[in-house]
Amino acid sequence: MEKRSTFIILLFTVVMLFNSVKSGFMISFYLVDNSSFTELFCVNKDKPELECNGKCEISKLSQDSTTKEKPTHLDFLQRQLVLFFNPMQQLEVFQFSKDEKTPVAYLNNYTYQYLPKSFHPPSLKA
Repeated sequence: MEKRSTFIILLFTVVMLFNSVKSGFMISFYLVDNSSFTELFCVNKDKPELECNGKCEISKLSQDSTTKEKPTHLDFLQRQLVLFFNPMQQLEVFQFSKDEKTPVAYLNNYTYQYLPKSFHPPSLKA
């Protein structure tokens, strides 16, 4: 059971990593080896007068990454269910007490013990 859950987590991680890094790999492949990129991905091979050289695929890739379409099947995740509502009480900024309390006497019970010499244990002479 543990191997299965580990495999599922690893697979999910690889898919998410591939989706996030795919455009970077495609653009770097276009920049490094333009002729191979054109042979593999260009859709205008039959129209060489356009001189696309793979730019059409790069523009599609950039459009796909910039368009932010909102998925409709995930709308239920944005809904909020309020389980408890506590209305706020009106708070006063300045609250003055009308009854005056008598101050409590301050007790200072701290004493300082001064030891003129530091205590050393007796030395043993053998």
